[in-house]
Amino acid sequence: MQKSILATGGAGFIGPNVLIYLPKKYPDYRIINLDKLTYAGKMDNLASVSDNPSHHFNRGNICSRDVAAYLFSSFDIRSVFHLSAEAIQSRSPS
Repeated sequence: MQKSILATGGAGFIGPNVLIYLPKKYPDYRIINLDKLTYAGKMDNLASVSDNPSHHFNRGNICSRDVAAYLFSSFDIRSVFHLSAEAIQSRSPS
């Protein structure tokens, strides 16, 4: 299985710059980009990496246990760059 790096919030303000940098620094890694695409993330921001075969976009919420479990069980994730603007899951008071 190919080694991977997970970047959360890759379609946001800072994320695209990190997604351009990572394949140059780690050419043997797959870059897994997880973004919920809220107000802070836009697919247009990913135009600069859309042709890169090492970039794999996944739409989803980092606060979802199922999404995180899927990504970590499906890919050999070695590092995480947490760039998400929204990473707080509200809970009801106990």
